[in-house]
Amino acid sequence: MDGYFTALDEQECARLLKENQVGRVAFHGPGGMTIIPVAYLFDGARLVLSTGGGTALGGLADDTPVAFEVDEFDPETRNGWSVMARGRIRVTENAKERPSAPMPWAPGPRDQVRIIKVTGLSGRAVSDREG
Repeated sequence: MDGYFTALDEQECARLLKENQVGRVAFHGPGGMTIIPVAYLFDGARLVLSTGGGTALGGLADDTPVAFEVDEFDPETRNGWSVMARGRIRVTENAKERPSAPMPWAPGPRDQVRIIKVTGLSGRAVSDREG
């Protein structure tokens, strides 16, 4: 059965990012393209992530381009959506500038905060029905 795609506007993409807590960040790391699941917060302009210093995400240099994706699909109803944010990641050292960090769900220390300043949002919904 064919599905139908519908583009999501930026406002809907932002709403879906705000309503979720776990997504995937993609970047070009030392071993090539890397995708890592992370807990996050979205404040409407930036994504806030917690990570550890010895991790691939923790080792990214300031201003590294990244993509971030969150989605939801229901195989029974064949409905779902996907949102992608693009931006550049940076380290937040200044305590006054540091936003509230998300509660990490992975084990181990997550004492570093990374911020992705979102420069673009896109998304689409898929349905088994047109309209």
